[in-house]
Amino acid sequence: MMARFGDLDEYLDPGLTLTVRGKEYTLPLPSAELGLWCRRIALMAGEAGAASSDEELAEASSRARKWAAELPPLPGAERLSFEQLLLGPVHAEMMADKVPDPYVQFCAQTAYIWLIAGEDQAERYWTSGGRPEAAGPGNRASRRANARKTSTDAASTTPTPASTSGTSSRPRSGGSGRARRSRGRRS
Repeated sequence: MMARFGDLDEYLDPGLTLTVRGKEYTLPLPSAELGLWCRRIALMAGEAGAASSDEELAEASSRARKWAAELPPLPGAERLSFEQLLLGPVHAEMMADKVPDPYVQFCAQTAYIWLIAGEDQAERYWTSGGRPEAAGPGNRASRRANARKTSTDAASTTPTPASTSGTSSRPRSGGSGRARRSRGRRS
């Protein structure tokens, strides 16, 4: 007996909504060609980045040329920007709303990550302000507030080291100071 599942739309909501300056922009689902194109680009970039020798880089480049030739044509790729390809009609909407270019670029980069790595990684990129290596949850404003609080707290409790000469002393490596001084002199 053959299994029959219900319509995928009943179970999966794969859309992506990005909020920019208080307005929500809902990205349309990408075409299969765009998804494949993005994943191939990511794979090729990863291989090139992992190459540790000229030979490995040449091999990665050769594979990239082969894969690029095998990809189905991406409609509009020759005349559209990265942002236009990734954001689709949302790009025109952002332009009409006069969204600043860095925001448009950031949204397109987030869409790219969404396509190649999934919703969780896209959210991580978005909420970290494009710095997913930054530790800790929360938004940029709360991280900055915590950093200010921490640096202010540290400044109020940590005494400033005193110096009378403006120079630092050499660390001791053992033995008496006189023995070190006499070893360091030349006759």
